[in-house]
Amino acid sequence: MSRAIDAFAVLLLFAAASAFGFGVHALGQRDDFKAVYLLVIGGLSLRASTELLRPRGGG
Repeated sequence: MSRAIDAFAVLLLFAAASAFGFGVHALGQRDDFKAVYLLVIGGLSLRASTELLRPRGGG
C-alpha cells in the first residue's frame, strides 16, 4: 500500500509541474483566466503531493 501511495504522490508531482508549465505558457499568450486556473491546480497538486510524501510520526 505504501508503494501505491508513493507512486500516486510522484504522479501528482508531475501533474503539478505540468500544470505550472501550461500556466506559464498561458500567461505568455495573455490568457489570464486559464493561466490562473492552471497555476492554482498546480499549487494544489504540489501541496497534495508533499502531504503524501511527508514522513509520518510514529506516535
